[in-house]
Amino acid sequence: MRHFVRILSMFLLLGPSVFPQLPVATKQDVFLDSNGVMRWKGSNTEVALFGVNYTTPFAYSYRAHKKLGLSLKKAIDLDVAQMIRLGFDAFRVHVWDREISDKAGNMITNEHLDLLDYLIWKLESHGIKIILTPIAWWGNGWPEPDELTSGFSQSYSKLELITNAEARAAERNYLKQFIHHLNPYSKHSYGNDPSIIAMEIINEPFHPDNGKEVTDYINEMVAVMRGTGYNKPLFYNISQNWNPVQAQAVCKANIQGVSFQWYPTDLVHNKMLKGNYLLNVNHYKIPSDGVSGYNKKTKMVYEFEAADVGGSYMYPAMARSFREAGMQFATMFSYDPTQIAWSNTEYPTHYLNLLYTPSKAISLMIAGLAFHDIPRYSTFGDYPANNKFGDFRVSFDEDLSLANTDSCFYYANSTAEVPMNLSGLKHIAGCGNSVPVKYDGTGAYFLDKLAEGVWKLEVYPDALWLGDPFEPTGMSRQVSRLYWNQRRMSVSLPGLTNSFFVNAMKKGKSISVPVDRGEFLIKPGVYIISAKMPDKKMLGGYLAGSEQFLADIYIPANEPGIVSVINKTEEKQAEEGKVKLKFQIASDKEISGAEVFLQRLGWRGYTKYLLKKEDGFLYGFNDSVKMAANGELRYCLAVKSGNKTFTFPGGIQGSPDDWDFRIDNPWSLSIAPQNENISLFNVSTDYKDILIPHFNTGMRYTLDYPGTWDSNIPLSVKVSYSTENIIPFVLQFSVADKIKSKYSSNNEYKNIVIRAQSNQAHDSKIKINLLLEDGRCYTVPVALTKGWKDIALPLSSFMPGDAYIMPSAYPLFLPKTWRTSGNKDDHQLNPGFISAVQIVCDDHIVTPETGKIESGFEVESVYLTVKAK
Repeated sequence: MRHFVRILSMFLLLGPSVFPQLPVATKQDVFLDSNGVMRWKGSNTEVALFGVNYTTPFAYSYRAHKKLGLSLKKAIDLDVAQMIRLGFDAFRVHVWDREISDKAGNMITNEHLDLLDYLIWKLESHGIKIILTPIAWWGNGWPEPDELTSGFSQSYSKLELITNAEARAAERNYLKQFIHHLNPYSKHSYGNDPSIIAMEIINEPFHPDNGKEVTDYINEMVAVMRGTGYNKPLFYNISQNWNPVQAQAVCKANIQGVSFQWYPTDLVHNKMLKGNYLLNVNHYKIPSDGVSGYNKKTKMVYEFEAADVGGSYMYPAMARSFREAGMQFATMFSYDPTQIAWSNTEYPTHYLNLLYTPSKAISLMIAGLAFHDIPRYSTFGDYPANNKFGDFRVSFDEDLSLANTDSCFYYANSTAEVPMNLSGLKHIAGCGNSVPVKYDGTGAYFLDKLAEGVWKLEVYPDALWLGDPFEPTGMSRQVSRLYWNQRRMSVSLPGLTNSFFVNAMKKGKSISVPVDRGEFLIKPGVYIISAKMPDKKMLGGYLAGSEQFLADIYIPANEPGIVSVINKTEEKQAEEGKVKLKFQIASDKEISGAEVFLQRLGWRGYTKYLLKKEDGFLYGFNDSVKMAANGELRYCLAVKSGNKTFTFPGGIQGSPDDWDFRIDNPWSLSIAPQNENISLFNVSTDYKDILIPHFNTGMRYTLDYPGTWDSNIPLSVKVSYSTENIIPFVLQFSVADKIKSKYSSNNEYKNIVIRAQSNQAHDSKIKINLLLEDGRCYTVPVALTKGWKDIALPLSSFMPGDAYIMPSAYPLFLPKTWRTSGNKDDHQLNPGFISAVQIVCDDHIVTPETGKIESGFEVESVYLTVKAK
């Protein structure tokens, strides 16, 4: 089942002047100068392009739209419009050759190819520049099983595409036809289309060990493509499966550019990662010093993403590091198609869409502006100093990306920062509240200055994440929901006094929105804000096409008036005389009230308290109550929506005020007395949140959770090493939220206590690393014997030391350790600023019975305490 929503506004008719990107002529081509820098022909200015990958013409996305009975071209229109709205000017995709070729490499004219042609035409119509990778090799299934396809890649492994003569013959045939393919929409062949500025021969190749064989393969494919008359830059991947031999083999070949990827938080954790990962994107260091010819190659990032990170602070830091490394083109992987983004099924480890992940989308928009603004090879120091770079700032604590320039003010979440040039602003985009705009919705909004005293306002629907969007998902599970609620907004900009006007169009007529002292109620749509009442002709010109905004967007069928509640309350809180409760509450209908009912164990009834409405969907309670003494509290939430009351958990119709009401499984929280231990890690509750390293040739490990799920089950780790091992086994868990919910400066926490033992025939040695919010790391060695012990580690015994960057990043050549600042005379450790804990196992002991280098440990818990147990 499905239904479609139409609301006021417009996407496609926005002029290019709306966006503060560098102007790029639609017909302009590129060239490489003598230093390997990609430049625009005519102006000779350096190329700097930033955008996304997007895959609707192929594979799972294609099938998912088909299953829903949706028009794929309308879906492309919707998504391209959002890319334009976000200011992107770059697009890249690896073409699923299996879906548009036969076994001999002949291109097949089918719907996949037609949709790719249509997509390219739509992109170039808006000035977006494109790099295509003709050969993907990948099957078309993920996340579903692969289908049997007709393409030549179906018959060969990725290695055989390099080494097998028949495979190479098919590739040569395919590449010739790909270059010559005539796009019926643009009337250009792929080879001479001015918007397709370059090509990357193959996606993430897998190479033989022989460097000459690699160079010969690349040169063979280059010769084929050059033989068609194609004279634009050709790229080849240098980061996948990096080693110095392969890197040199690639740079020795007749290609003009090298391509990289970056997944600094690894991939497919099947959960949202907790914690601060700005350390992971401190720099993009490429070990290229010994690679001859590397510096004469232009550089691009074909794919990047902070996978499984739900926050909105990572992208601009990645853009900063790309420019430090000399990148000229970067495209995030990948933009979620709007029509299926509610399920996050295309690539569940990624999640990026303007409607469904508004804060992340604005963060990527800010990253694009930074990529254009920052000169290549600029340096900004190390974390945390480089959280501020030029006109840009990122913050984990604020979950914030921010751009503050002379003409633009963009923010991914609420900020109190003052625009550097309020009177000169031409573009505002954000989520939440700022100095010039107050908004209590959760969707994105955009303000663009059209003339003195005239601004265009776009307001997008509210989005609510119903759960962890990175968990395994399917089309039967909705991970995010949109709401077209009326929200409160106020605007304070020079030239707009308290008596300004807000107008929209409906059925060709002007609709006025009442404004009271600069504040007004507004629904998603497109509006004109003006100092003077606009006449009908002027308003019609400004809002032409606005009623097509989000036309025919697919929305999964919801029960009318359904109430959604997300409980954001900390399960363990400190005894401070206050109870802190936090919920997100959303409904298609107006929410007229929300009340929380609290009950101590043994009580027959509940005590009722009103919740306070905050911004967006947030409701909170933070007050002194008699029952805030230590112990367990049970609680439930009653929400009034329409003429009904629903109680949560469970969404039971009715209220605890009703005489016959019953709830069997209320929520609970525990209030700890002052100076009680703060649990940093407990296997039974925290095992899903640990981070562990990649398997590699130097190390193998097993993790076991023996016994039943009770409070005393240990986590057992066994590690075997080879003589080539460099990086030890590291287990990491984020603790910032746990500490902040219970930590008080009045408490004198003095020890870390770990309950652990060796699981070897001999003693084991581990290290405990404490990572602080400012990037410093403190470490102490721990000796483990056979037999469980609570080992107290005084905070004064921790000394500055190196941390390990977790999770392990792609590409694998990136740094794996973080050298902290400080020395032995400067080791004051404030436990209130501990961000993460690492358990490091690098004890290499040869087991006489097997001759293996082995180690291991078992751990039950780690906690912060005032005194040793």
